[in-house]
Amino acid sequence: MSMSVVIYLPDNTGHQFDIPNGNYTTTSQYLQLMIATLKLPDSLAKKSFALWLKSPLLDVQLKPQHVPFRMVKQWPMLLEKYSMATDYEKAQDEPALIFRRNAFLTKEDEVQITNEAILNILMMEAKSCIQQGIYPCDTEDIEQLGALLCLGKDEEHKQDEDKHGMESVVKENLPTLVPSHMARAKRSFLNRQQSMEERVMVCLKKASKESSINCTLEFMKICWQLPYYGSVIFSGFVEKASHSTFSLWFSSQTQMCVLIAINTNGVWVIDKEKKHVLIGLLYDDFNWEMTTPEPNEDGLNADTELQLPSLFLEFDDEKTKTNQLLQIVSKQAPMMDSMIETCILMIREKEQIAQAQNMASSGDESNGLKSKANAITSASTTRVRPLFERQNSVTSSHPEKLILTKMSDSDESSQSNPSSPIDLEHTQKPGKRKIFKKVAGRQKGFSHSEEHHELL
Repeated sequence: MSMSVVIYLPDNTGHQFDIPNGNYTTTSQYLQLMIATLKLPDSLAKKSFALWLKSPLLDVQLKPQHVPFRMVKQWPMLLEKYSMATDYEKAQDEPALIFRRNAFLTKEDEVQITNEAILNILMMEAKSCIQQGIYPCDTEDIEQLGALLCLGKDEEHKQDEDKHGMESVVKENLPTLVPSHMARAKRSFLNRQQSMEERVMVCLKKASKESSINCTLEFMKICWQLPYYGSVIFSGFVEKASHSTFSLWFSSQTQMCVLIAINTNGVWVIDKEKKHVLIGLLYDDFNWEMTTPEPNEDGLNADTELQLPSLFLEFDDEKTKTNQLLQIVSKQAPMMDSMIETCILMIREKEQIAQAQNMASSGDESNGLKSKANAITSASTTRVRPLFERQNSVTSSHPEKLILTKMSDSDESSQSNPSSPIDLEHTQKPGKRKIFKKVAGRQKGFSHSEEHHELL
């Protein structure tokens, strides 16, 4: 018996297939079918893309051996385990099968892609993430991205001197890119700032005068410089700092909803409401641990917050020169832990392969380093300023907005002594944990086939 299946692209366009024995068809078979339909290069597409089950409440990247039909049947169970939504929201939630970027595609590999069809699909997803506010962007990024988007949609306006023609292109395409919080013009008592539409028009006129431009590639170059580009997005909440007595008296909200963006380079905690980075950490800069709640003696949940898993990030604060601890409370903490674990494993494996290749041929070492450096250099853009040259960028960390726990000397010494547990009762976590997982220098022995079942 055949089954009708629709696989969507990131822009919500779908491809429908009639699949014989769809109840048993694996993810790898669906992926191969989609690659053939889109006429993508096979090996590169398999490396670049994956199939996801995506809904408003949960995103799950499917493994090659997964059977999507069975995963859909298990969706209510996954929501119960990993979503903090209400029972009504869970009952209404329904996943869709999405063909999108592989979460474990590294930036170094992606910037070397030249196939236009693959870049177009990557651009679809990046544009969607920017529009939803998942990838916070500065105004200058949105201006240039908007101009490139409009330029790519209608190349004919390069020769069109009609101002109204350009305006219609901008009005039609800009809402698909600009987040709602950036769409309106800011007004003050004395003056009115340009709207985003007006800013994009200025950039569009400049870009339209260029002799030749690959709009898709230039669009991606700006996205590639975002540190959290290509991240898997999780949700959770943290304790926010209060810097005034007034806020302590009149505000009962002590928690902040955050997005946790994890990619192959590191972890970023993003303010879900304000759309800016609270803290960003590369894998060499922190240790982490995932904890699960211990049941009370009476078996009752005295405090809902204390019954949720937590992800702890330990790092050195450059300003205060102290060792700090951040607690992220979320049902998705096990998925975050597994994602970090797998990314670290990938990094270690690549380092070992590179070392083996360098030992085998010292002459090829310089060539390999040069080709990698050239690929990264060619992926840089001159249309916007580098992030390190910007002040008050949304990509800059704001740890002062978080409640961080200063690690005492006894806590730090206990990390080097596994027999001495670290007491984290002051972080409002039930029970104790033994030792942080070390990002550098630790040994973790499991193969790709033995990855955690929670892994996205």
